[in-house]
Amino acid sequence: MFFVRNYSRVVIFVMALCSWGACYDSPVPEGFGVWGAPEGLPGWNTTPARLPSTTVGASGYMRTGDVGEWALSAAGEWQMRRFRGAFLYGYYALDSLYRQSGAMLEFSLLYGAVLAGAGAGVYAEWLPGDAAWLRYRIKAGLSGRAFGFTLSVLWSGFTDEIPDYPWACLYWEPSGIFSAFAQTDWNTVSVGTLLHLAWGNVETSYRFPGFAFAFGVSFGIGGFSAGINHGSSGSMPGWNSVWLEKRLKKRENFD
Repeated sequence: MFFVRNYSRVVIFVMALCSWGACYDSPVPEGFGVWGAPEGLPGWNTTPARLPSTTVGASGYMRTGDVGEWALSAAGEWQMRRFRGAFLYGYYALDSLYRQSGAMLEFSLLYGAVLAGAGAGVYAEWLPGDAAWLRYRIKAGLSGRAFGFTLSVLWSGFTDEIPDYPWACLYWEPSGIFSAFAQTDWNTVSVGTLLHLAWGNVETSYRFPGFAFAFGVSFGIGGFSAGINHGSSGSMPGWNSVWLEKRLKKRENFD
C-alpha cells in the first residue's frame, strides 16, 4: 500500500507539471514547445518530420520552489541527402521523489513538399529507494510545406496512452527574419513568434487556457548557437533553461 500511495501521488504530480508544458522536452532551441517547427533538434514531444540537418546539442532545465525539478539532455541529428536520423537522451529529476532516464531514435524523409517521420524510445522510471519500471514511447509525424507555411500533425505518447487525435501545428515563415506559429493538443492552444536577427533569435510564446508565457534569446556565431529561456505558468514557480548546439554541416536548401 505504501508503494501504491506514493506512486499515485508522484504520477499525479508529474502529470500536473507536464500539463504546464515545462516538463522535460529538451533540447530547447524552440524551448517552449514549437513542436511542429520544420527543423531543429529532437525533443520528447517534437515532430519527427523535420528537415534533414547535421547538428548536435545539449540543454539543461530547472524549476525551483517547494518541489524542485531539473533535467539534462543531449541530442543529435544527421543528414543523408533527403533522409534525417536523430537521437535524444535525457535525465529528469523531480526533487527526491521521482527519477526518469530515457533515450529515443527518430527518422524522417523529405519527398517534394511532404515530410514524414517516426520515432521510438524507452524510459526507465523509478522512485528512489523504491520501485522502478519501464515505459515505451512512440511518435509519428507528417507535414506539408507550401508558400512559407508548414502544416504538421503529430501522434505522440506512451504505448499505454496514445492520444485519440493528433496534435496540429501551423508554422509560418514569410521571410528569413520572422516566423510565427499556432498549435494545439486539443486541450491547450499555443501561439508564438520568432524574430531572426543577425546575431541570433528572440522568441516569445503564450499558451491558453491556464495562461503560460515564455521568452527566449539566443546567439549564434561560427556554426555555434546558444540560448536561454524563461517561462512562467499560473501560480507555479518560473522555469529556466539553457542550451547549446553546433551545426556540423551546412544544411541544404530544400525550398
